[in-house]
Amino acid sequence: MAKPKSDTRARIIASARTLLRRHGYHATGLAQIIEHSGAPRGSVYFVFPGGKEEMAVAAINEWTAEFDRLIRDLRAGRGTARAWAEAMAAHFASELRASDYTEGLPITTITLDSVPVSPALTVACRSAYDAWLAALAEGLIAYGTPVKRAESLASLMLASLEGAVVLCRAYQSTGPLERVLPFVLDQMPS
Repeated sequence: MAKPKSDTRARIIASARTLLRRHGYHATGLAQIIEHSGAPRGSVYFVFPGGKEEMAVAAINEWTAEFDRLIRDLRAGRGTARAWAEAMAAHFASELRASDYTEGLPITTITLDSVPVSPALTVACRSAYDAWLAALAEGLIAYGTPVKRAESLASLMLASLEGAVVLCRAYQSTGPLERVLPFVLDQMPS
């Protein structure tokens, strides 16, 4: 009889994702991740011999794929770039409210406190932003935006939404996102 595959790795990454998103890299301890995951300490070191940094890179890689899917899924159901941007903003606002403003965009906290100190985290965060910018630009191009403008507009979208989410956490309100969104929408193709 085959032994069932352990979910230890998935549990550890899920816990790392939750805690890193709330507290950032330096404020999240390895012991916290272990306790939160319920995984045996020995398993953690077996699954992640590189320790917390390796866990954080795995979490970033999952977030990258998840957010890339989100960008594409939200675009699939929207007829205009404006509706797509509104859907993304609504998604982030909903996540903020659901977490009682304890969880913002996941890569932000890690980038702010770990890049460029950790080369591995720097590469992972940069790769995440590259993937998201590419997905945003691709969407804008699909809505008829010229390539060069799409690349610049993707940066504006990501920076605006990410910055607004940081302000939302600070103010415990989605107000900053609601105030930034009209300016982003003004840049969208009709």
